[in-house]
Amino acid sequence: MENRNPYASPRAKVADDSGQSQDYGEIRIFSAQGRLGRVRYIGYGMGLTVLALIGAFVIVGVLELAGAGSAVSASISVAQLIIIAAYVALLVLQILLGIQRAHDFNQSGWLVVLTFVPLVNLIFYLVLWFVPGTKGENSYGKQPPPNTVGVIILACILPAFFVVGILAAIAIPAYQDYTVRAQVSEGLNLAAEVKAAVAQSYLDTDVAPAHRLAAGLSVDATDSGGKYVDGVDIADGTVLVKYGVEANTMIAGGTLAIQPYVGPDKSIVWQCGHAPAPGGAVAMAPNGVSAGAATNLQPRFLPSACRP
Repeated sequence: MENRNPYASPRAKVADDSGQSQDYGEIRIFSAQGRLGRVRYIGYGMGLTVLALIGAFVIVGVLELAGAGSAVSASISVAQLIIIAAYVALLVLQILLGIQRAHDFNQSGWLVVLTFVPLVNLIFYLVLWFVPGTKGENSYGKQPPPNTVGVIILACILPAFFVVGILAAIAIPAYQDYTVRAQVSEGLNLAAEVKAAVAQSYLDTDVAPAHRLAAGLSVDATDSGGKYVDGVDIADGTVLVKYGVEANTMIAGGTLAIQPYVGPDKSIVWQCGHAPAPGGAVAMAPNGVSAGAATNLQPRFLPSACRP
């Protein structure tokens, strides 16, 4: 039996696990040859798209600033051509990247034609994003080199920007509607005093006041105005809230009408804007100004009590 020194160096060859000897394919972004991994596909695709769009819009902005006077129409036409060229370039780029990504999991690059099929293209993009590539060499070449830290960060950050953009596209209009409704509410608050004057005048005279003076108020409607409201007027008992230039452009110059109705017990109830008329009550001035007809604000900007 042979005696071996337990402290001697091993005689067998030890494999190099460092990965330095691994043979990788070359990354060629602007090519239909070779392979591209999932992370690079996401990072390169979105990164180059953002850069191309930013570059195109910067050039368009410069052209529009320079297109004063007689050159305006020419600069606009050039700007339109630049935008079209940018979108065509991005389309070609996405096709090339998609071909290489299909090669990575050993499939024909002709699969990219699925990107032009509605609904099917959504599934195809998910495949490109999530299906792993072939380990080692396949029919389309050697596997891509390992992802760098920069590529990984790019692939992680850019989708987050798109998600934030989608959320912003939803949140910003909702916030704008909220601010407009807040301005509309100022009109309702200012109308409270005028409504009380109309109700008191009717109780005293049994007739709808034709105007502010008949309701015991000043002649000038702007006396009941505010920051966003030019004034609150009266027409045959109907209270007319008129919004001024300080209000949002969606309601500036518009009118919100609040029409009085009289119940069986002589109580005063009100119809605001496009809301239905109160049940069991009659208009204080049957031939007067209708709230629904006089209100020209979009229902989405009105409080729930003033909507259809």
